[in-house]
Amino acid sequence: MFDHYTLVSHLRMEGRYGLYRADEEVEPHTHVIFHFTDGTELRYKDVRQFGTMHIFNRNEDLNELPLKKLGLEPLDESFTLEAFRKAVGHRTTKIKPLLLNQEYIVGIGNIYVDESLFLAGIHPEREANTLTAGELAKLHQAIVTTLKEAVAAGGSSIKSYVNGQGEMGMFQQRLKMYGRKAEACFQCGHAIEKTVVAGRGPITAPNASRGSVSA
Repeated sequence: MFDHYTLVSHLRMEGRYGLYRADEEVEPHTHVIFHFTDGTELRYKDVRQFGTMHIFNRNEDLNELPLKKLGLEPLDESFTLEAFRKAVGHRTTKIKPLLLNQEYIVGIGNIYVDESLFLAGIHPEREANTLTAGELAKLHQAIVTTLKEAVAAGGSSIKSYVNGQGEMGMFQQRLKMYGRKAEACFQCGHAIEKTVVAGRGPITAPNASRGSVSA
């Protein structure tokens, strides 16, 4: 089927794929099944049904929505400090929702935005255009560092996430701010408090000199 087509799939919150034998019981919340000639099946499960699938003619996927509107890829060599500054540095939007906007930078979800901002010492409510050149440089490096460490650890299994082999990610063991409401901040020692920025819930240590984040 896919000799002439490309499938673009976004897992969103809880979508995941798994490879099964055709005779294995189909689990609840399995919405799509791809049948292979060797008797195996690729099954897509999604409890919340937020995930999406798009079919394009081969080599046309990057010219169509949703891919054509995607921003910089943080782990690609194109994600230079200068490209990062051009994408976000002049905008008046608060830095957290800006980093969550996939039209500017892709692949940084709520967890990794919070962890990156904490590592860079930047409060989530700062407007992007108020960040100094030095702060932008720290944030740029913090994003790359956080994502590389998360990938090496297999991701973050906060709720139901597992990889294609059914294994949990372990980066949640290293989180400095996300999910640590009322716990002591690693930087200043004060209790972490939860606030809401653009509908998402970062946690801040209000007396920390680093002005940090998490959700």
